[in-house]
Amino acid sequence: MNVRACAVVIWLLAFPASAQTGPSQNDIVVQGVRPEQIQAFVEQVAIAPPSIDQIPRWDDALCVSVLGLPEEQGQTIVDRVAYRSQAVGLSPGQSGCRANVFVYFAADAGGFTRALFDERKSLFAYYHEEHIATLGSEALQSFLSSPSPVRWWHVIQTRGADGSRLGSDQAGNSAPPPPSEMRQPDPDGITNAQTVRSSGSRLRAAERQDFNRVIIVVDGNRVGGYPLVSIADYIAMVTLAQIDPAAQTRDYPTILNLFADDPDLVSFEMTAWDTSYLNGLYQSSRNAASVTQQIRDISRRMSGGDEN
Repeated sequence: MNVRACAVVIWLLAFPASAQTGPSQNDIVVQGVRPEQIQAFVEQVAIAPPSIDQIPRWDDALCVSVLGLPEEQGQTIVDRVAYRSQAVGLSPGQSGCRANVFVYFAADAGGFTRALFDERKSLFAYYHEEHIATLGSEALQSFLSSPSPVRWWHVIQTRGADGSRLGSDQAGNSAPPPPSEMRQPDPDGITNAQTVRSSGSRLRAAERQDFNRVIIVVDGNRVGGYPLVSIADYIAMVTLAQIDPAAQTRDYPTILNLFADDPDLVSFEMTAWDTSYLNGLYQSSRNAASVTQQIRDISRRMSGGDEN
């Protein structure tokens, strides 16, 4: 099936207007909550490929491309992600930048996602790319078959601790060429390439993990009743951090509960938990020795504890 034939542009989505003119400013610290509750939240939402053992984040400017919405609504998504990215110290892409965040709205999200993957496997890092990693084949199949209103797929690039490219690494911050221009896939299909491990320490690794690109597919039939600004905040959250799609967040006030079945759990914008998590992530050590170390670091920062 051709991607263009499958991607039904949602020109008539009726997104309720938001009463707010912009995101609220939340404190970095989550107050009045026990540290173990905060760490439990971080452990729920944070995920990284086991072969990497580091939580990735963005370093380059975000350049967002939105397909499947009218220009004005698409710009709302772009502006909201830019706002949230600037809040954690990132820069939005300039006019004419090469996209590294691909947001697709489709009426048939399942069919569109499968067609996009079939035609552009390289976009998902299906083929081998040096120093590039993903969550792996099982997670990819879950992404392709997900019934969720919003699904996401991150591609991660290993760099030196100072941000330098490793070896002959040619991976850029945009989508790779089409499959016909790529090497043949490895026998295992998806390769979580972690090919360089130079000297580090128990506290610091010699490398760090940067997002190279993220693909987000939104099911237009399932999000049409939600405020567009809320959907944009949800997209910003799963763009700026690699969130575990299986995370159980009903015990926490978070934008990740936007599509919860229980109305009492729904948050329509990023909460203090969300902004605290993102600030903790982007202020934590870039080249921590392990995910466990980063989780503790982020949790301390969220609770206002000792950061050293």
